[in-house]
Amino acid sequence: MKKFLLSIALMASALISWADVVECTPGNLSNLVDNPRVEALTITGQMDARDFKFIADKLELLTSINLSGVEIVVYSNNKPLLNNEVRFPENSIPAMAFFGKKITQVTLPSNLKSIGMAAFAGCESLAEFNFPETLDSIAAYAFSDTQLSTVVLPEGLKHLGKGVFYNIPSLTSATIVTTNNIDIPESAFEYCSNLNTVNLGNVNSIGERAFKGTTQLNSLNFTSGNNNLTYIGKEAFVGSALADFNFEQASGLQKVDEWAFAQSKQVSANLAATPQVKKGAFYYATDLTSFVANQATDSIADLLLAGTAVGNDVTSNTQVSYIGRYAFYNSLPSKLSLPATLTFIGDRAMAGMINLLELSCDATEVPELGDEVWIGVKQPAIPLTVPRESHEAYMNALQWTRFLIQWEDGPEPVFGDVNQDGFVTAADITAIYNILLGMSTDYMETADVTGDGEITASDITAVYNVLLGNRNAPGRNQVVNDSNDKVNAQDFIIETGETHNMELQLNSSAEISAMQLDLLMPQGLSIDNVTTTSRTSGMVMGFNEIEPGKWRVLIHSGNAMKDNEGDILNIIVKAGDDFGGNEFITINNIIAVEPSERTHLINEISVAVGTTTGVSDINASINDGPVDVYNLNGQLLRKQVERNEATQGLPAGIYIVGGKKVIVK
Repeated sequence: MKKFLLSIALMASALISWADVVECTPGNLSNLVDNPRVEALTITGQMDARDFKFIADKLELLTSINLSGVEIVVYSNNKPLLNNEVRFPENSIPAMAFFGKKITQVTLPSNLKSIGMAAFAGCESLAEFNFPETLDSIAAYAFSDTQLSTVVLPEGLKHLGKGVFYNIPSLTSATIVTTNNIDIPESAFEYCSNLNTVNLGNVNSIGERAFKGTTQLNSLNFTSGNNNLTYIGKEAFVGSALADFNFEQASGLQKVDEWAFAQSKQVSANLAATPQVKKGAFYYATDLTSFVANQATDSIADLLLAGTAVGNDVTSNTQVSYIGRYAFYNSLPSKLSLPATLTFIGDRAMAGMINLLELSCDATEVPELGDEVWIGVKQPAIPLTVPRESHEAYMNALQWTRFLIQWEDGPEPVFGDVNQDGFVTAADITAIYNILLGMSTDYMETADVTGDGEITASDITAVYNVLLGNRNAPGRNQVVNDSNDKVNAQDFIIETGETHNMELQLNSSAEISAMQLDLLMPQGLSIDNVTTTSRTSGMVMGFNEIEPGKWRVLIHSGNAMKDNEGDILNIIVKAGDDFGGNEFITINNIIAVEPSERTHLINEISVAVGTTTGVSDINASINDGPVDVYNLNGQLLRKQVERNEATQGLPAGIYIVGGKKVIVK
């Protein structure tokens, strides 16, 4: 029984938590603490790194330590002790001294100067910590992964190490207001996801990822002004909630590094005093509405403002020569004034700028472009103002040419000019047709001619009406390129009050899907009707007298007309009482458009029109020898035939026989 009771007593003793008070001499702590299960420990006297090594290795249950009565003395040895270090200065908590401990309460010596690397890192129960006023240095990761809720650092602090408060989700506020110019180090508060208020004093720099992932950081206050700030590091505020960083206070800021404010909540950035703003510095900072660049800057970095809501004219009055890849991707400026110094714009730099309404470029030499610079931009609807002497160069430059290019006091945009070649022709109708039939996405922005928000057949009608003179809007019908194609019609005679079907033929070198032509009618003749033929069956046709005596005919279709030769139109001509006879119909401004929108100019023709003379053929009694027979276009039809045979078998019309005009009915 006694043996059993003794065993129970020993087991109970092993489970008891201990509190201990010891007076230490350097290196002697291990001999003073008998129970490794001690939870609370008060130490007085002197300690060195060997004693902290004992705490780190042996006191696994330690939750509270009071070092207020301790003097930490220097220790050095050739054999590495903590963190592979061999020399440990006085008044310093050595590296990793309390790493991963369950400690909840720490009281430090009143004369403490420094805290070593990762000294309290991983102390997941450490929620409060009073930093001694004598403290001037805290090494890397000293308090990472703890449970601190508030950090107030002493005014005399001179140095903070990398990641000093890394990944402390419980931390809500930090104050670093010192009398020294201090650097906020790399990853100082990275992933402190609930940090919402930071008070800073005189700061030289904010290091890489210093506030990355601080998704609740609403306020960053520079209590003494931040004129000493010269550098903001890579990803310094990436993903933070910071909205009001005051760049205007940072008059000495020299560089904002890559991704510094990417995906943050920053709403404005006046960097007029900052010469270097690097790649992606504000990438997808979606609340950013205003960005002011340094006027002397020579570049807009890659991805700098991609995905932002910046709406102001960023490049105006700058010396920018280079705009990087995706620099303005999906941003929202309504106007850009590209400077005369610009030489290059990178891949997709302006892609998705759906709000862009106005663009100018003062560069006399057309800037080179990367791939798909303007994709998603409504180019054909946007006026681009360029130097007058460079207008032609921009018109012929790939990607630039799709803008509505003009110069100061230059030509106004042409209403109905869907394909933005500067003119209204049948090619604009073909462009709309190709969109409606799903064969093209070109000119989507300008195909909505009526402005009703949709592309429908009404837009074709709108262009149609411009061409036919029914819409009071500017239009200039010009040809695009020459062609050797031919239009023909036979001469004919017509009596007053009668009509005549003038058959119009087209011989073309390519398939044609749209045509326009003008007929200049002599006094007394008009067009009564126009119909298609079997060759143009199914095509849409319209005609109108756009000026007195000038008639315009249009035909168009989503498909090419059948074959490449033959009749295309039946033009019904009517003779009024005032028709005098022996006149010509001139057919000009003949434009034929291929389905690809390639436009052909076809030479004008004249059709002779006369009235009946009562002579149905040449009198057989006229027999003055052989004669030549010509039509009114000067084409030789018969050579040296007898007069009485000169017109036999010829269709009705007007001919020149032996130098005299003869009408055959």
